[in-house]
Amino acid sequence: MRAALVVASKDLRQRLRDRSAFVVGIVAPLVLATLISLALGQVEEDFGATLAVVDQDGGPLARALVDDVLGGEDLREVLEIRTVATPQEAADLADDGDVAAAIVIPAGFSAVAEGGDPVPLRVVRSAEKPIGADVAEAIATGFTAQVDAVRLAVRTAADVGGVSDPAAIGLLAERAAAEPPPVALAETGTAEVDVPPASQFAPGMGILFLFFTVGLGARSILAERREGTLARLLAAPITGRSLLVGKAAATFVLGVTSLATLAVVSTLLIDARWGDPVSAAVLIVAIVLAAMGVVALVLTFARTEQQASGYASIAAFGLALLGGNFIQLEQAPELLRRLSLLTPNGWALRAFGDLAAEGGGLASVLPEVGAVLAFAAATLGVALARSGRLVRL
Repeated sequence: MRAALVVASKDLRQRLRDRSAFVVGIVAPLVLATLISLALGQVEEDFGATLAVVDQDGGPLARALVDDVLGGEDLREVLEIRTVATPQEAADLADDGDVAAAIVIPAGFSAVAEGGDPVPLRVVRSAEKPIGADVAEAIATGFTAQVDAVRLAVRTAADVGGVSDPAAIGLLAERAAAEPPPVALAETGTAEVDVPPASQFAPGMGILFLFFTVGLGARSILAERREGTLARLLAAPITGRSLLVGKAAATFVLGVTSLATLAVVSTLLIDARWGDPVSAAVLIVAIVLAAMGVVALVLTFARTEQQASGYASIAAFGLALLGGNFIQLEQAPELLRRLSLLTPNGWALRAFGDLAAEGGGLASVLPEVGAVLAFAAATLGVALARSGRLVRL
């Protein structure tokens, strides 16, 4: 045991002297998480769209669309409405990207509700601003669906009651439009939780670079073999098992320290949330063990430092891409969300996300912790079975 502690102490001093662990484990993931969080936060906060509107109808339905819907309180903060005179002018604005979309209300649009012939409500999309164009199209689609419902109700009431007087039909249309829809979509959910993007990307980048931090210590065995240091160590009263245990202990301390330090620094600097300290600490230990297992397993297949570095990089980025380190998992396609469960990254990021959003304790993330530890046990077990070749001269 004393020999293992000596090896671990030597490795830790070496990593602290060259500062590589500090840069790879803390600085790099913090910078990347900050940049991604700032970019996503800016997109979410600054969303807005300008729409051009051409009102060729001037009737009550057209005014309702322009004033009550597009200019309503719900959309006022995100939509700016520009009234233009002609459809061609509106189309030119959309083509030039000056507006996200143009809505053209044709003459006779209001008469549709009173049983008149249907006329199309046109939406001219801008290719440069697809999100704003989607918003305009969704608003137009929803409004025309409501107009169709009013028109159907008026025609049914007129036919059943034998009403043919235009004034009476107009009154029916006004009453039908004022009635609330019989079926409405009600949006409900849990209490809104404002989770900063940094709460997703700080753990994501930290886990990605954790693999490189762990790799620094793991590859030192191959470096010492190349430099002849390994032969001198094994010639001393140090067994190969003690050497591996010492290096594993140093790598574990380095990994836990770097990820824990990143958690504290990112919380203070970019408002990242890692959950309660106990749950976060357990998760950090679990993902460090899983990273050690993956890197150690990969290392047993490498014969040179260059091979070890290449294999470790492929494993780190492959697991990061599949596990969702670079994206928000809840917004990812269903297939990617399922595939992320094949990686320790995906399970750990789910747990960190749940802790940040729901504020639960350790009991709420025990399944995720168990999955990460299962990856650690499997990979470390295979790596241990193949570890003899690492200290074979």
